[in-house]
Amino acid sequence: MSFFSKIFRKRRFPKAQDSKELDRVESESKRTAGRRERPDELDWSHAEYIPLPPSPHKWEVDGRDEFQREYDHPSIGPVFRAGFKKQHTKVVKLANDLSPEQRQGKVGDVIAKAYVKLILQRMKSGQLVAAAKQCVEMFERVPEYVKDVDRRRFNRILKDIEKAGKKHDFEPVDVANPSSLPLFTVSKDTAWDLIGERKLKSDERPNPAFIIAAIDTKGTWLLDRTGASSDRSEAKSVLRRIDRRGCLVDEKTLPHDVYRTGTGTAGTGIAIMDSNGQLYVYDVELRTVIESNLREDPRVVEHFKSIDTNYWGEFKSQVRAVDVSPEGDRYLFTLADEAWCCALDGSTVWGLVMPLKEGWKRVVGRSQRFGVAQEVEEALQLFGLSLPVDPADIKRQYRKVALSHHPDRNTNDPTATEKMKALNRAFEVLTGVDPNTLAYEESDVTYFARSAPDHVVELDGFRLEMTITGGVPQDWVYMASFSADGGAYLATYSGKVILVSPEGRPKVVYDIGICPSEIVNIGRYTYFLTSTRLYVLEDDTKLAGFLDVFQQGRLLVTKAGFGLLTDKRLQWFTPAGIKAGELNVRDPIRAIHAVDNGVIVQLGNIKLKFRGFRYESYRVLRCKRKFRVD
Repeated sequence: MSFFSKIFRKRRFPKAQDSKELDRVESESKRTAGRRERPDELDWSHAEYIPLPPSPHKWEVDGRDEFQREYDHPSIGPVFRAGFKKQHTKVVKLANDLSPEQRQGKVGDVIAKAYVKLILQRMKSGQLVAAAKQCVEMFERVPEYVKDVDRRRFNRILKDIEKAGKKHDFEPVDVANPSSLPLFTVSKDTAWDLIGERKLKSDERPNPAFIIAAIDTKGTWLLDRTGASSDRSEAKSVLRRIDRRGCLVDEKTLPHDVYRTGTGTAGTGIAIMDSNGQLYVYDVELRTVIESNLREDPRVVEHFKSIDTNYWGEFKSQVRAVDVSPEGDRYLFTLADEAWCCALDGSTVWGLVMPLKEGWKRVVGRSQRFGVAQEVEEALQLFGLSLPVDPADIKRQYRKVALSHHPDRNTNDPTATEKMKALNRAFEVLTGVDPNTLAYEESDVTYFARSAPDHVVELDGFRLEMTITGGVPQDWVYMASFSADGGAYLATYSGKVILVSPEGRPKVVYDIGICPSEIVNIGRYTYFLTSTRLYVLEDDTKLAGFLDVFQQGRLLVTKAGFGLLTDKRLQWFTPAGIKAGELNVRDPIRAIHAVDNGVIVQLGNIKLKFRGFRYESYRVLRCKRKFRVD
């Protein structure tokens, strides 16, 4: 059969949804699917299945329904829209027409923020009286959204007016002086005693360029993602290691940026992938253990060559997680619906691909992308060819034309990228082959087809099958983390969490409804954190604790318990989730370090030492950038 007769023969095939013809394509293919090392399809049929109370999505509990009602309101909606556009004066004017009841809810916060912006602008331009008037107006219009800092600002404005020798009719408002507030309070049921308090010297205070990347059992990883803390021109970022008592272990200037990170809970190292796909693993002494370009990894390269889909997106968006094992002898990375565990030399320990969603199947064969006769003729014209033509001529001409149209060779031509895309489409129309491979002899790909209809309706003896052609067949691995024994947790977009053994065999499947953001396994307990809930599992299978944590703070996990940390509050719980106490502080918490039988809490320029606080080895699950540590 000639090359082009194969193309036109494919045109007579039914659509990809016809499973019988798909089986025919599969059986007729005598080639293997690609040239890469294939991952094993994960079979969890023999694993223990544990359905947990479903975790709601963030948008189901953060007031978005209420916001949508207000946004659609004819009077309140314009206030939101003006606020989004930072039209602060317009926000204030529109707020004048709202009733006190209408100024409640999320719109009240928008109005208050607009007032603050205008007041600061008046102060900066020296219009102090106008600034004071707007302060009073803010206090009257949205009193529930006025903070102590707003009241102190108003009193300061009045002092500045008097200092300038101007008269006014304003009266200062009552507000507590920050220095008069207690530095901290602890709940009555907490057996924590303050045994030390010290003001920090200027060189001891946190460097604002660094944020927490992760905290493990032996210390803290800090990252300066901009390289601002380094005076070296080649610095793209800076990595710093702090021991569990808060002492600097070492610091390393990195010549690469930071896109993904992962750490083992045992404190053996940190895995970092930059935005170009280069993977680095550093040990606790900041020595480079691994440096590998994942973009050029054969498992990754052949993945794109042998999987035929149209929604993959960028490479870096598909690699959702990287991590290093507790022993520091393995690393893992995820790729779309695949997960790969590798030895330090890059060899595969195990590779797994998630099962397809119900109603889909993988089909091995030539790509089903083809064009009608006119498109084939247009593609030939683009290459400067005509029938009859040899496939080798198409490949040879593609290379020639691609050189003249490639964006790298035509940096001043804004249309070069589109021309190159058109050239690639034309190549696929003529050959059915990914132009990045230029390989006819091994051109089989894996694509996805429906294996069953979505709906079946019986009408008067007639069977009606309905299939929705859209949808995504795969369940991507959005989060992955090594377990304490060297196995791994693989969490998918649909909310499945699969615990696999060190050999890659599935042991337990948890179902929580949405993908967790972090997973930590310490001792008997495992913690799944979503945007709205925290699950505490004991001995892998028992649900020991279950907390709603939306806006309750960052999670710290230790062998002695876990905590929820916000800007000025730390709640502490037993390992099983029973609340043990609460610490509230006047100033934002910048760092927490463990000491014998206690903990050190750093508040910017003050360090507090507590006794009786069992804060041993620990790890941060979700690090908010607003928290700074040194």
